[in-house]
Amino acid sequence: MPLEIEGAPSGWPPRRWARVAAIETITPRVRRLRLQGEDLAGFELPNPGGHVKLILPAAGESRPAVPLRYEGRTAIWAEDAQQPFLRTYTPLHFDPDRLELEVDLLVHGEGMASGWVQRAQVGDEVLVAGPRGGWAAPQDGAWYVVAADETAIPAAEQVLAALPDASVTVLFEVADAAEERSIPGTEGHDVRWLHRGNATPGVPLETALRDLDLPGAPGYAWVACEAGAMRRIRAHLLHDREMASDHVVTRGYWKLGAADHPDGDYGQDDLGHGH
Repeated sequence: MPLEIEGAPSGWPPRRWARVAAIETITPRVRRLRLQGEDLAGFELPNPGGHVKLILPAAGESRPAVPLRYEGRTAIWAEDAQQPFLRTYTPLHFDPDRLELEVDLLVHGEGMASGWVQRAQVGDEVLVAGPRGGWAAPQDGAWYVVAADETAIPAAEQVLAALPDASVTVLFEVADAAEERSIPGTEGHDVRWLHRGNATPGVPLETALRDLDLPGAPGYAWVACEAGAMRRIRAHLLHDREMASDHVVTRGYWKLGAADHPDGDYGQDDLGHGH
């Protein structure tokens, strides 16, 4: 059953123990973890593009420390505890019979999460918090654009699986050709892999979107990438393309220069508030 900690704030998503059962190298920068554990009983995948938090152990640890208790929203730790850290990921697949959850993790820069991914071993333990969020894809679009950089490709895979039989253009920005891979749900669609090379992250995606020839009938765009590029793309779709705001779904998965960009950056500054 989910972990219970004295004083934990009400409304927080459940935290479930899971161990690393397998690690697969998908591309030079992508590792697929299969997490397994009895605590995953009752877990359900979120709406397409939703997420979980993985609470990961500190360097040198194989299991994340757990707070002794909470006082308000403040965690109280044992004196010698090596505090864990958490990052947000999209759960790819969940097998309720085997109680196995698949998550793709990106070796991305020199941050704490990338370090953990590279040293993780079968048998290591993590805590899975969630799931939350996601997008219930409308089924009435004449066309769809799904655009993502490598951090958001797992979410894009789920979104693609939820779309109706319609014209779909898929744009994936990755570092280079070695990062291309087979993505379920792209069969029969117009799929374009954009190799970033030395370009600023998000610029190839932005350029490709600006160059797209979109049909006149109403459609939907789902875009997830670096937060600055996401805002520029959102502004282009809303103002230059005159798309309705409820037909444009944008997510800032990370931000240049920030170690742990907060969740819920939907780029909706144009609405006068964030979500």
